[in-house]
Amino acid sequence: MGNIIKASLFKLFRDRTFIVTAIIGVVLAGLTLLVSALAQMCNGQSFFLSAVTPGSNFGLTIPINLVVFTVGEFTYGTVRNKIIAGLSKTKIYFGLFVTGLVFTFILLTSYCLILVGIGSLIGGFNAEAIGGVKFILLYLVYIICTYVFITALSVFFAALVRTIGGSITIVIVLLVFLSLLPLIALSVDGFMIKSVEHWSMWINPLYMLGFYDNNLVGVLAGSGTKLPFFEQSTNMIIAGTLIPLVYSALFVGGGLFLFKKMDVK
Repeated sequence: MGNIIKASLFKLFRDRTFIVTAIIGVVLAGLTLLVSALAQMCNGQSFFLSAVTPGSNFGLTIPINLVVFTVGEFTYGTVRNKIIAGLSKTKIYFGLFVTGLVFTFILLTSYCLILVGIGSLIGGFNAEAIGGVKFILLYLVYIICTYVFITALSVFFAALVRTIGGSITIVIVLLVFLSLLPLIALSVDGFMIKSVEHWSMWINPLYMLGFYDNNLVGVLAGSGTKLPFFEQSTNMIIAGTLIPLVYSALFVGGGLFLFKKMDVK
């Protein structure tokens, strides 16, 4: 298993998709900073909330390129060669998933550090405006759990469909839809933000990041005033961490089950 992961990571760091995506992330971070600075909305806390939004901006390039990389493992015969070499499908699939996690978090961390770091230098970082250190730590946990789910989802459909166009279409439509659901939930109440809690957080793995989208709170986060919807209840913490991980386990388990039954040519 360790050798599979090492080989996959070696190939990942030499892969053009990974390199190009990293470059795109740097360029996009620069453009985002420029636009925000011109609009006088450039600060660290707003970027901290918006940089990781999975349904827009750089958040969408991660699953897209993860699908491209995973499908390429099938297209170029890498997976087939591993099977011929006697490696089990269980190890191969977990290898794809672990490589996907490395791919995802290297790109995500690099993009966020650039955006939040430079944004903080320009406009400062007012932690209290977004609930203080407690909220920041919880939000980081939400980010990790959410992107574990996104990785599991992307690898699942890439391994199942094994075509770039079809896989990307399914993944992106699902992610955008799930990201918009919190906005739809708010619209039912006339956009009166009284509490982050909503029943859909128990079924939507992207609820927390979708709610704290820059379109909803980015401008307010720069006000310097602590806003009430940064308070986290026990139910919100459980939903924000548990639900994405439950879906991740389902997609990894389901993907492994189907992959074992597939005829890889």
